[in-house]
Amino acid sequence: MSPEAQSYTSKWAEFTRLSATEDTLAHERGHLRRWLMLPYVAFVIPIEDAAVRAQLIVWQQALRPWLAYAPSSDHLHITLHHAGMLRHNLLKALPYTWRRGALPALARKAQPTLQDFDQFTVRLGPLNAFPNALITEVQDDSECLRALRLKLRRALPIQARPPSAWTYLPHVTLGFWGKQPVAPLVELMERFRTVEPVEYRVRTVKFTIYERDTLPPSTDALSAARETVIAEFALQARSG
Repeated sequence: MSPEAQSYTSKWAEFTRLSATEDTLAHERGHLRRWLMLPYVAFVIPIEDAAVRAQLIVWQQALRPWLAYAPSSDHLHITLHHAGMLRHNLLKALPYTWRRGALPALARKAQPTLQDFDQFTVRLGPLNAFPNALITEVQDDSECLRALRLKLRRALPIQARPPSAWTYLPHVTLGFWGKQPVAPLVELMERFRTVEPVEYRVRTVKFTIYERDTLPPSTDALSAARETVIAEFALQARSG
């Protein structure tokens, strides 16, 4: 079993041992923490293939009654790299934050790396879960996804490489649980743990601003989120 497969297995085992899910959207927007919920700046791989997106939606809809928040199908993606937050003038002292006007220059630093990388295929599925979210696993059999992420991070300045409390584990988020007991979710998800993954050809990377700040948090928090594309990069389609 690959290290990545072991990580997915461990995540599922951790989820099954929980008593309840975590409503991180409500927590993040509580009290003064809301002021730290700035728009995300990230390089993402959009799920653009209609057939693949349709399959993800089928899985999402099967568990939709148990999701407190679900993203629009237009926003389904794999996060390749989180580059920080979009800042307001009063928050300019915060580390790993960016002025909107500085983002095109950051995109230009990433451009040679992304546009010189060959297209590749990943497999999406089966379903898995974080304490706060329903996800699909991303099977990176060729390890191209991790190679692309590593090259991208090396091309970016330190300010665009914020530390993370979690080890990178590629996934597509299908929704957030809110706060509820875990045991019924484990039973519901068992049959989705063995679904056949679907192949997805990665052809494009987008550099985006993602805004999902609402107060109070509502079930529309993700479906009403706004995505602004700063730049779009086509990977190489070399033959042979």
